[in-house]
Amino acid sequence: MLVLALTTATAVICLLVAAALNPRVPAIRFWAIGLTVVVLGALLQSARAVIPLWISAAVITQGYFLLWWGARCHRLGHGAGGFWQVTGALLVCQSTVFYFLQDSLRFSIITHSAIVIAVAALMIGEVVRVRRSQRTLTYAWCGIWLMHGALYFRRLLLYSFDPLYASVTTFEQGEAVEALNYLEGIVFIYAFTMICIMFLLRSLQDELKTQAMHDPLTLLYNRRAFEQAARQRLEDNRHSGEHGVLLLLDLDEFKAVNDNHGHAAGDTVLARFAEVLRNAAREQDLTCRFGGEEFLLMLSNCDMAQARQLAERIREVWEQQTIQAGEPVITSTVSIGFAPVPADTMLSLHELVERADQALYQAKQQGRNRCCSWPLLEADMQH
Repeated sequence: MLVLALTTATAVICLLVAAALNPRVPAIRFWAIGLTVVVLGALLQSARAVIPLWISAAVITQGYFLLWWGARCHRLGHGAGGFWQVTGALLVCQSTVFYFLQDSLRFSIITHSAIVIAVAALMIGEVVRVRRSQRTLTYAWCGIWLMHGALYFRRLLLYSFDPLYASVTTFEQGEAVEALNYLEGIVFIYAFTMICIMFLLRSLQDELKTQAMHDPLTLLYNRRAFEQAARQRLEDNRHSGEHGVLLLLDLDEFKAVNDNHGHAAGDTVLARFAEVLRNAAREQDLTCRFGGEEFLLMLSNCDMAQARQLAERIREVWEQQTIQAGEPVITSTVSIGFAPVPADTMLSLHELVERADQALYQAKQQGRNRCCSWPLLEADMQH
């Protein structure tokens, strides 16, 4: 047990350092704290001559619950609410159970094993449910927790049904079982630590990728990322035969907002419009802050009539928005130009944007706060 504790201490130091260097990643913090609590419980168990075993059992299982909470945060991508209430309730419940079982080492071991098996199942379930999970890391995570749960399931069966373990009163009497679990525990701790750090590195890579691809104010694609995604979308449309539409949206008289209310208010307006645009777009559509107060929306599997309906809906929703950024309240309008993207088009993305820009120019010329299409329709030309 002391060897296991020292091994865990080495691993937990690595996780604590990683958590200290990355305070914005709650999962790694709970994984480090969880292993720290397991270390404490192992040390208490090694001192079972003076400290009751029920205390060390409660501490170790509480460490497992903290590991599960870290996996929960990893799945959510942020901290999970209700931590103190949940972990407090779990601590009281399992401490009470171990206290009443302190006179029976056998049933204490069975209960502890059952808790570990349940936590192993929860750990696998949390990571499997992560969106955009890294397949290799997910397999490795599931593998170590399956192995860990299987060893404790074997332990539970032996202490439950094998007559040799029916009357054990010390860990030494169950050495044949405990030795294998201790050995597996050493392997598990090192493997778990490495996978946690790999998850952290993957999380940081994803964060850097997101920062490189998205506009920091609006969280929409930046121009470079949009161009890459749009070119791929055009290629996909050629193969699938799907038509699309490209919308160019420009906030009317946005310079006046900055001049009259300040750049902070202008940023608030841009962020709010990006939210309106995101809510209007479908999952397969591409949204982009093209530059300044200009935005792009590439619609897939959409005809011009549907695009006009969507453009009008965006225009109307935005016209009704009120932005509180000091006094007075800010209102704004948007002009929208859109152009078809035929499935067999050989036009470049730049040429498609130019067509949408021509339609946008017509919308501006007609008094702003309207939608125009390319090629221009008679209705678009009317004052």
